[in-house]
Amino acid sequence: MRYLRTLLILAAADVLSLFIGLTLAATANPLIRVVSAVCGSGIMICLMASFALKTAAGDLRSERASGKKTPLLHPIEMTAAALAPPLASWLVLRFSAGGTLDFYRWHKLINGWFIQICNMINPSARSADLTSGQIWAMLPLAFVPAAVFACFYVLGYKGVIGAEKN
Repeated sequence: MRYLRTLLILAAADVLSLFIGLTLAATANPLIRVVSAVCGSGIMICLMASFALKTAAGDLRSERASGKKTPLLHPIEMTAAALAPPLASWLVLRFSAGGTLDFYRWHKLINGWFIQICNMINPSARSADLTSGQIWAMLPLAFVPAAVFACFYVLGYKGVIGAEKN
């Protein structure tokens, strides 16, 4: 269930980011594109960070109530769930370049929080138009959602920062 919630938060971030990204995509103004890129990635970062902090707070509450430590595997599996869609998308993109599968447009939609960054790397919608260097430049972006979740979970679990109290 924890992994499913992670995937749902990631999907929600994708939909919200796509709304902003596609709304502002019509302009060729570089400043608007940068603002759109910051907003799109910011939406994903804020949603993942909030989810990680709430998960850490819930795990700490559960530990206090039960007296049992949260298994380390739980946050690791949630981090892996946050990594799976963007990394799988990048892998399909990597192997589709130069082939018959035209996946770049789908890669942009799956990673909607980085649609403007992908457009800055290569504005085309065709995988055949990507160079190997451009594809490799997109690889670090696949790790961002998982890194955000992991960092904020650890910070929340250690008590450095906390989720807002209701």
